[in-house]
This record gives sequence, C-alpha cells and structure tokens, in this order.
Amino acid sequence: MIDADRKCKYCGSWNNLEVHHCIHGNGRRKLADEDGLTIYLCHTCHMKLHDTRAIDLAYIQYAQRYYEKNIGSRAKFRERYGKSWL
Repeated sequence: MIDADRKCKYCGSWNNLEVHHCIHGNGRRKLADEDGLTIYLCHTCHMKLHDTRAIDLAYIQYAQRYYEKNIGSRAKFRERYGKSWL
C-alpha cells in the first residue's frame, strides 16, 4: 500500500474506508495489488473518483511516481502496465 495511514487519501476521513487500486482496468488491478499501488478512500470519495477522470488520473500518476521512485524505472513501469501516464 502506497500510504498505510488508515484514512481517506482525498478527504482525510476515517469512516467507511475502501481500498482503491490506483492502476486498474485491462487486468492491471492484480499487478497493482502485487506492487502495493493501492490507497484508502472513504466510500464517498471512492465513488467521486470513479466518476471524475481528472481525480482518477491524478491517483494513477501518483502511483506511477511511487513505482518509479520505490520499485523500478519508468521503462519497467511501462513494460509492466503497458503505458506511462506521465
């Protein structure tokens, strides 16, 4: 998990938390689980994220930066996830 604090990464709430896979779609959720590219979001923010492409993209980019800093290079990220969002 990118941020192990048990609070919503978006609003800071500790209520109704859900795990969000920052990288998703096309079989990428399993890879995100393996790489720990997940964050906590409260249910309200999680639903808002899935309805707002700009917020979703911000967390995808956040996860990619985390991966590049802590796991591998941009080339490795692109190889593993099929593209770069940066």
